[in-house]
Amino acid sequence: MTMFGNDIMLHDGQELELQIERTCIALGLDCKDDYQVRLFARDVLQNIAALRKAAHEGDMQARSKVELYGLAMLMHKTNAATFGSNYLNQFAKVTEHQSAWAAVAQALWKELEARNPDSIEP
Repeated sequence: MTMFGNDIMLHDGQELELQIERTCIALGLDCKDDYQVRLFARDVLQNIAALRKAAHEGDMQARSKVELYGLAMLMHKTNAATFGSNYLNQFAKVTEHQSAWAAVAQALWKELEARNPDSIEP
């Protein structure tokens, strides 16, 4: 990726982090509360189909949960494109200015790992 391309991806990452923070606030989700974020991750992973259906039917709480899940996945894709596929090896450094995303992503990974410990690498 060119230097210009990386600048765009870094800007996109900053915009995504801001939107993740806003969505967490809208949900009343405190990203510094590991337990609360883990409950969110569990709820989303267990109920994604029902949440999507409810969101489609106008449930704004469900829509925000689905949106936050999607934003977390998009941020992962953006970070991989910006920093390379091995960015998880430098997770603390890469996520220094992405605390909301880091909290949500780590909770999702931990929840996935608890469900299937053989298939997830943090």
